Amino acid sequence: MPDYPNGLNELLPLDFSTPYGCSKGAADQYVRDWARLFGMRTVVFRHSTIYGGRQFASFDQGWIGWFCQKALEQKRAYDIGMTPEPFTIAGTGKQVRDILHASDLVNLYQAAFNHGDDLRGEIFNILSEQLGIPPLSYTRTPRRSSDQDCFIADIGKANSSLCWKPNTSKEDGIAEILKWSKSLLCK
Repeated sequence: MPDYPNGLNELLPLDFSTPYGCSKGAADQYVRDWARLFGMRTVVFRHSTIYGGRQFASFDQGWIGWFCQKALEQKRAYDIGMTPEPFTIAGTGKQVRDILHASDLVNLYQAAFNHGDDLRGEIFNILSEQLGIPPLSYTRTPRRSSDQDCFIADIGKANSSLCWKPNTSKEDGIAEILKWSKSLLCK
């Protein structure tokens, strides 16, 4: 996104194109208005993909956990001399998402709580890092009409207002979820 080298910021207007997006946008606005109209200590966080250990993923929810499960299954197949069974990905498989480890999310919530009234009604984009997945054996299904092709958020506001930044590297986070997923496969 050459026009947004640091990612998309909170000031960009929202443009809902799906019922899912509309529900998230409406919730954003309700939470923000509760702060403005009733003085409630509310904050809106626009999270990226959240992942971490104990992520019970499926083909349409929790894509990082799902990819980790499938990568382990394919490695197991190769290890015993078999051809792995491909899994499905909707669209091209080239979609881009930011990721956020669950432990960084907990630290973020604590930082927001500690800042209390200073943040009333604010909106923050939250992410960690982009994730590059090596090629796995998969087949494609048609793109889902509700999917975004690319979402990278600018977290400068969360860093300056909350003194928050993610601490879990994608390598450490993926290693953790792979270890946990491997423990499930060995049961």
